Amino acid sequence: MIYPSEVGRGGELLRLRTLESVWIQGKLKMWGRWSAINTSPTATDMFKKLLGKYVVSQDDMSKALKALRKKGCSSKELESWVNDMLQQSRHSSLVFCTDDEGLAMDKVIAGAMKDNQPLLRLLERRYQGKMSMREIAEEFHLSHPEMSFMTCRRRIDVWLGMAESMLYQPMCDAFETSSERFYLQSEPITG
Repeated sequence: MIYPSEVGRGGELLRLRTLESVWIQGKLKMWGRWSAINTSPTATDMFKKLLGKYVVSQDDMSKALKALRKKGCSSKELESWVNDMLQQSRHSSLVFCTDDEGLAMDKVIAGAMKDNQPLLRLLERRYQGKMSMREIAEEFHLSHPEMSFMTCRRRIDVWLGMAESMLYQPMCDAFETSSERFYLQSEPITG
C-alpha cells in the first residue's frame, strides 16, 4: 500500500499538514497577543491576571489525546510531540511570548510579507484584531458585493492558508526548529 505524504485533490494549492498548521497558527496567535499588548500597554496587567488563572484540566488533555489518536497518531509519536511541547514551554508559554520571541516573529512576518501588504493586513485582522474568518469574509463581501459571500469566505481561507505556508519555513528557521519534525518516522520526505 502506498501512503502519500501530501493529501488533497490534484491542482490544489499548497497546504500545510495538520500539526504544521497548528504550530504556525499558535505562533501567529502568540504574535497577535504580543503585538496587541504592545499597541495597548494598559492591557498587560489584564492579560497577566487571566493567564495566572488559566488551568488545563485532565479532561481537556484526554479529549485532545483521544482526538489525535483518532487521526492516526501512535502513542510514541504523541509522547514525543508532548515532550517537545513541554520542552518548548520551559522557554516560553504557548499562550504568551516574551518580547524577544515577539520581535523575532514580527521580523519574520515583516520580511515574508514585505511585498504582499494585503496578506499582512489580513494576518493583522485575524491575529491582532482577533476577527473570525466569517467577520473578515463579511467585510470583504461588503467591499466586493459582486461576489457571493461563500466565494469571499473561500478566498479568505485560501489567502490565510497561503500566508501560513509562506511563514512556516522562515518561522522554523527563526526559532531554530526542524521544519520536518511533524513528519512520521516512516514517511518519505517529498519536495
